[in-house]
Amino acid sequence: MPSKCQQENVANYSDDWESNDSDDWESDTEVHSRPIFVRAQSASRNISISNRLDTENSMEDASHLLPRGESNVAKFKNVFQSENYLKSNPNETQQRIQTSNSSPSANQSKINTKETETSHNTSKEDLKQSENVVNLSNRPEARNEMESNVEEASQSIEANTINLIPSDPNAFDATFCQQRQRAIDDMSYRTAVKSWKADKFHDVVKLILELSSGKSLIDRAWIVFYWVSQNIEYDIQAFFSGNIRHQTADDIFTNRKGVCDAFGTIFKTLCTGVQLECEKISGYAKGYGFRAGQSKFSSTNHAWNAVHLYGRWYLVDSTWGEGHLDSNNHGVKELKTFYFLVRPEQMIYRHFPENTKWQLLRSPISMNDFLRLPDVEPTFFELGLDLVCPQQSSTVPFQQTLGIAEVLLRAPPNVDLMSAIQQKGFNENKAQSIVQYDSIRQLWQCIFTPHRGGVHEALIFAGRPSENKTNDKNSYSCVATFGLHVPDGFKGAKTFPTTYSLFTQRKCQIFEPLNGTLKIGSKVLIHCRIPGAHCARVRLGGNWLPEDIIKNDVFKRQITVPRQEVTIYVQFSDKRNSSSYDGLIKYSVQ
Repeated sequence: MPSKCQQENVANYSDDWESNDSDDWESDTEVHSRPIFVRAQSASRNISISNRLDTENSMEDASHLLPRGESNVAKFKNVFQSENYLKSNPNETQQRIQTSNSSPSANQSKINTKETETSHNTSKEDLKQSENVVNLSNRPEARNEMESNVEEASQSIEANTINLIPSDPNAFDATFCQQRQRAIDDMSYRTAVKSWKADKFHDVVKLILELSSGKSLIDRAWIVFYWVSQNIEYDIQAFFSGNIRHQTADDIFTNRKGVCDAFGTIFKTLCTGVQLECEKISGYAKGYGFRAGQSKFSSTNHAWNAVHLYGRWYLVDSTWGEGHLDSNNHGVKELKTFYFLVRPEQMIYRHFPENTKWQLLRSPISMNDFLRLPDVEPTFFELGLDLVCPQQSSTVPFQQTLGIAEVLLRAPPNVDLMSAIQQKGFNENKAQSIVQYDSIRQLWQCIFTPHRGGVHEALIFAGRPSENKTNDKNSYSCVATFGLHVPDGFKGAKTFPTTYSLFTQRKCQIFEPLNGTLKIGSKVLIHCRIPGAHCARVRLGGNWLPEDIIKNDVFKRQITVPRQEVTIYVQFSDKRNSSSYDGLIKYSVQ
């Protein structure tokens, strides 16, 4: 079967940045928008964000998504400080403003520390007056639910842990990994393969032997893999029509197309021809048509290979290494080197062989365990991500009292995350998910707030932003998909604040209010962590508040909510000599 199709949706966030007083806005600020592009590689969806995440066209049939019952992973207790705290935006466009003569100068807007601290003191009476500042973790029903879930999960997590330990822990030692990467990076192999003019299958075998003469077995296997990826096309028509016929290696060479069985056949035959021991494996794969939370497979649906190198077996999937389907179910050739000699503890997330021997795990897992594992993409492993909660579940538990679901991850310092929630037949509000960095636990929070009952998909995206954060087009790949089952009849209307690209790039966190819509006239304490920030300014509709110096990365400011949106701008310490501020967070009002 083919790798999951990619669906492309292009939307625009720019309307979100327009002000009701646009004339005044243009007179005193200069706005620079930087589009963000999200591309899910070999994923079930490829959401391309020009400025706004729009999932209307990325909906796929989710009828197979089923509730999985209680999660086996502890739910973490969060300190959310707004009753309607729910909303995340997959990082809108970074907005930058530059103060001009019509707005207060830096010297005019600075406030001494004593005055600032006094203005930020919030009385108990003020908090009582605010309907937007409520510590959910202190609400009895919320606290009891979370504590109960933590206790239940902690008792079951150890008994239900899926141990993914390779049967041969030395198979991927440093030397092997270096040789594998060198073979992949050797452009001379690719140039040679592309130049070949072989009339017969046997000619390809001879050319591979000549090119790999004096080279390692890893190089030889790579040349086989690369030739297949460049010369065999996935037969989309045969797959969707069901008219799949058996082909010999010679047939495949002549037709230059086939489904996964054909890829497995020609890869094995080529390996045999160049004196590499190889097996074709039949089994189940989380590819096209699979839905996170799916409870079973009707039959085997995929084929891949195992190749024997230096006394050890290694897994290969040349079908998924060749490319994927796009949103129109057209084949897209895109080399995926991940599927060449895959670590078994990673392969098992999406490939389950009929013969458990080919799991290459110390303790083979069951089909139920396979279906329970999260649906993660190759990019998840390539970026070095680590799921904290849910750790070994294809679904994310819905906390009905709070109206949210939460995914927690750890990521390397140079990786940013984004999120989205979608449900078939509905155009989800981009404000229904948020990603922020919890510096205390040193992990990323991806929070989702569905607006209705039924089956949803919670999507996590990840990517490495370039150093040029102003003019580049960041690419974010869909790295994980979770099923989210919300009880029928549930109705929610909570949203999160709009967050711009620097919010995640700078690892910021909102403590309160996490509700994206503030009540006009109410008193609200804005409290967030902004690492590396020197000062901040708040814009209330068309009015700018004085500049606040930020100490210890924490910003606090009490405001009275105006009749227009509230936006927080920040100047970071590495740009303190500049007069420009970066847009970070925006609240709507009602």
